[in-house]
Amino acid sequence: MAVILHSHLIDKLAFFNSFLSGVALYPQAWAVIKSGSAAGMSLATFLIIMFNSVVWLLYSMHRGLLSLGIASILNIIASGILSISVLIF
Repeated sequence: MAVILHSHLIDKLAFFNSFLSGVALYPQAWAVIKSGSAAGMSLATFLIIMFNSVVWLLYSMHRGLLSLGIASILNIIASGILSISVLIF
């Protein structure tokens, strides 16, 4: 399905919000990598976020929703980094 882009204010806000939502986990990932410790972090939480993001990514691809796809991809990457960090540290 084709990507749907609109120029309404709410669509622009959604696009910005998708980026903001997508980077929300990165400060946590950076803190874990920098400190070398994932003490107190739950692997299950990040696996749930990753699974949820994969489902949203598939939905965004099906519906052609670029903003949702961006947030999903960024969240998949961040939750993957955090899941691996919990296993390593």
